[in-house]
Amino acid sequence: MAKGRPRKSNVRRTKSGAISRAAGAYHDNEDGIALRMRVFGLTEIEARDQKAATYVGRLCLAGNRNSTDGISAAQYDAAVAYLEAQQNFKRAVKSPDALSTGTGGASGPDGAGYDTWCQRAIAKWESIEAAIQTEQGFHENRGANMWAALDYLLSRDQALPHMIGDLRLGLNAVGHHLGIIPFRAKVDESPQAA
Repeated sequence: MAKGRPRKSNVRRTKSGAISRAAGAYHDNEDGIALRMRVFGLTEIEARDQKAATYVGRLCLAGNRNSTDGISAAQYDAAVAYLEAQQNFKRAVKSPDALSTGTGGASGPDGAGYDTWCQRAIAKWESIEAAIQTEQGFHENRGANMWAALDYLLSRDQALPHMIGDLRLGLNAVGHHLGIIPFRAKVDESPQAA
């Protein structure tokens, strides 16, 4: 006879044999979900989505509702790629990350392929910056501030609705550069084309 507490019967178990707690997991965060719904005006399904945690994610959810204040799913993917490239660049140059952690720098030995990874991360970030700067320099984008929109709305996660248009332009530049957003063919509207 085994010593210890008797095994509970008639309970769901995981593959490892532990008692499953999945049945109650749906109701674990009801207070936080209700708060997101009330503060940000989201539906319950949207409030449970992980995108609702950030301002750009909520803009993507608004874009999915066909709202004029949102961004597309492809622009959201470009935002995720931008943040990943930015973090990789910061890690490659061993930059302090004062915005999110208050600390920075790297310590410890680096692996064998670390130098080549650093070179690729720096080159990718510099090419993204060049693509944004090129888009910023176009005459039709005069007056837009893509750099500030990407910094405040994306990197710092601040809600500034007046910068959404500039954010869209910046994310389009990043998406075009990385191949996430395809280029649209320009329509020739000149009188000779008719």
